This record gives sequence, C-alpha cells and structure tokens, in this order.
Amino acid sequence: MANMVPDMAPRILERALERIMLRANSNGECFGGEIMESLREAGADLRARHGEILQTRSVLVRTMESLGEAYPAEILQDYDNRIQLSKALRFLNAALERATHQRRSGQDATS
Repeated sequence: MANMVPDMAPRILERALERIMLRANSNGECFGGEIMESLREAGADLRARHGEILQTRSVLVRTMESLGEAYPAEILQDYDNRIQLSKALRFLNAALERATHQRRSGQDATS
C-alpha cells in the first residue's frame, strides 16, 4: 500500500513539468516550494482528488531521496533558496518515469 501510485500521477507530473518551466526566473532558477505549487495546480487542473495529489507528492519525495536528496520534503517547502531549474526538472522527470513504470508494473500484475 505504501508504494501505491494513483492513475493520475503521470498526468499530474507531466503538467507540473510544464508549469515549473514557466515559473523559472531568467537565471534558470526556481524555489523548491514552486515545485509543490506546480504539482498542486496540475492536480487541480486535472480534477484529481486531494489524496491522489498527496500520493503523487510521495512518489516525488521518494524519487528525490533516491537521487540523493537528504531532506526532499524540506526542499518542497522552501521559498528562501532557489534551485536550478535543471535540478527541479530532473526530480520531476525521474518521478514521472518511476510513476509510469510502477503503473505499468501494477497493471501487468493484475492482467
């Protein structure tokens, strides 16, 4: 149950990727908190349930941990320090890949 990935996760992450690119400043940086805002807004645009958005956030946090971030939840709440857009995109792309893979694996197991 802890590794449950909602059906909407890949779509939410794709939309969040688009949104975070629009939020970057001219130096190619964004706040970590803007990643989470983009995720929330993407979920709302897709009419995802709140639980699905939170589960998608969990996928993102686990992915960030696997990429070596010690405190990913803290990064997603940070509005004081900017991070490189490339780093934010790496996190979101890796989470999208993970969610897509886990969804396919789950579907193959039930088929």
